[in-house]
Amino acid sequence: MSEAAAGRDLVALPRAAVLMLWTATYLRGDLGPDDAAQMSFGVGRSGPSGEGEDLFGWMTGLRRLPLAQLRLVLPVPGRLAGLVGPPAAIGPALEAEQAIVVTAAGIADHTLVPVISPVEHEGRPASAVTWRKVPAPIGAHVPPAASSGGAREELLHALRRAAEGSVELDLVPDEPVESARIPPTWIATALPRHLERSAAHLLVLASRTLLLTRAEIDEGHGHTVHLAEALARRGLLDELHDAARAALVEAVERIVAAETG
Repeated sequence: MSEAAAGRDLVALPRAAVLMLWTATYLRGDLGPDDAAQMSFGVGRSGPSGEGEDLFGWMTGLRRLPLAQLRLVLPVPGRLAGLVGPPAAIGPALEAEQAIVVTAAGIADHTLVPVISPVEHEGRPASAVTWRKVPAPIGAHVPPAASSGGAREELLHALRRAAEGSVELDLVPDEPVESARIPPTWIATALPRHLERSAAHLLVLASRTLLLTRAEIDEGHGHTVHLAEALARRGLLDELHDAARAALVEAVERIVAAETG
């Protein structure tokens, strides 16, 4: 682990978010592109597949784009806002539930999506990552980045409502998420030194809530017996999941915009 990562707690984030954070650190001038590219693969048994986009070249190429901006998208079926196409980008982005949309002077330039392949490393499961770069349709515009700060408040309100409600949820976002609940499309990373404490706290809170609610939704109604209770529980989980996703996107985009603007 490099000096930039020393002494900082690890946080699990979507791989696209990790890449954006370390790319911003490079663009800020705090880290060389080779170290930033290495840090982007996170901490754990994960690394480049040897195919797809070379992150060193991708990062340095951003400096040649006019007014380059990075946009994080965490799409789910039926919610594709932020993606600019073409279909070759939308399918993989939905499968990974994440993508980076790169714009130049307000016009979409390309989409970058992580494609994960299971491999073995020293007899243990590992992940090989291929970053797929898909050019955007000519002249494609994207909406302004989220910057109002409202997503943070929505997440805090949703967490408060869940804590005060009568439906029991097994969510403890103030503790690290167990590794079994972290999908291969996410990776643990140290946070760059320059992050403000409040920004780092929101990243941790949003990411943990997103992971925990995703796991609870995938597991179904769990211990609930009555249909009404199961529906109420699912409603709370969906609300928390949506709020956490929006807060994570907003947090990452505001951090990156502050460093690259």
